[in-house]
Amino acid sequence: MGTARSASSSRRSTRRFGSEVTIIELLPRLVPVGDEAISAELEKSFKKAGIKALTGTKVTKAAAGTNGVDIEAQTPDGRTPELSADLLLVCDRTRTVTAGLGVEEAGIAMEKGYVKVDDLYRTSVPTCRPSATSSRWAAGVHPQLAHVSSAEGISSPNGLRARTCGRITYDHVPSCTYCDPEIGSVGLTEAEASRRATTCASGVPRSASSAARRWRRGRRFVKIVADRNTMKSRRHMIGPRSTELVAEAVLALRLECTVEELIRTIHAHPTFSEAVAKPRTSTVHSSRSASTASATSSVDRGPIM
Repeated sequence: MGTARSASSSRRSTRRFGSEVTIIELLPRLVPVGDEAISAELEKSFKKAGIKALTGTKVTKAAAGTNGVDIEAQTPDGRTPELSADLLLVCDRTRTVTAGLGVEEAGIAMEKGYVKVDDLYRTSVPTCRPSATSSRWAAGVHPQLAHVSSAEGISSPNGLRARTCGRITYDHVPSCTYCDPEIGSVGLTEAEASRRATTCASGVPRSASSAARRWRRGRRFVKIVADRNTMKSRRHMIGPRSTELVAEAVLALRLECTVEELIRTIHAHPTFSEAVAKPRTSTVHSSRSASTASATSSVDRGPIM
């Protein structure tokens, strides 16, 4: 139940061991925090592997018995299917464990279990800095990722020592899902970018790469979401080694590389990394209303030779 990053990984491996797997997701698509095109491709891959996905479905009752778990659910069309399973894996969001630590007694302001900080990770007590995973600032809770916490953990003590603190740009944080196919992304999704500025988008099936074809695992692609004015690009990818390839996209975004600059960077052939730097040369500069159609059509047309 739920499609958190860790859940997607465990489901595919469980299926490979021969178990029947059914995913129940309350939101309309798998991995709802990611780009829609990536979610659609992941669902296709899971379906091909024999994993059933019930999206937009709410679990109304789950009761453990001697033979497993009996589950009642409600689908978007109003049906109320009853499911039986040996095990029910509940993948909820991460939670804080700050209760009972005496934080509030020390005078540190809290909010919903998180330590309130400003953009320099300062608490209400100037000499106290929180551990990264327990902090919350005015914009909300940070991404609950190990590499984000590590970066914040480095920035926070540096701020105490030098009175300065390198702010983390959270739009530049890579997000990885270690399932099969792997998912790697950095920057705004197309929907998020469209709410902020006019965008252009393109998708490239990675099966066009001979290195990817050797894996014989179906079509994979890299989706580019670029700002129409600055041409700074974000990338969302699905396929073999995506969790490694996303590092190049993170560096390009941090150094403010444009789409053209990255395209002109020579990549060895044949390699997986070619797909990161070689989008369709016919990338369409589109308005908000047309960007989704542009991205979808270039993904669905099939391999580009």
